Amino acid sequence: MTEIQKLYLQIPASSCREGCFECCTNMVQFAAEESERAGEYTYDGICGFLDENKKCGIYNDRPLVCRIYGVSEILICEDCEPETLLNEFETRDIIKKYVKNLRE
Repeated sequence: MTEIQKLYLQIPASSCREGCFECCTNMVQFAAEESERAGEYTYDGICGFLDENKKCGIYNDRPLVCRIYGVSEILICEDCEPETLLNEFETRDIIKKYVKNLRE
């Protein structure tokens, strides 16, 4: 298991309201290993992995930022129902470790 995959385990599960794709309207950064799993990322105001049914076409391989969106008190989505919310400190700690992995 990679360091980034270990970070994924720190992110609470969440369910989104049908038709929710709020996180897909933000430009996303992928770590190299995430790009390898997901494929080429395109963004034209909306994520290129969003399919015609407004569902994530790479859900199991989505990057960390997509996983953390809606489950953090600093990255709220009104249409997400997280198991629990990460507080600001927890969120920043995960992101700090993720960014460190981007640089390695």
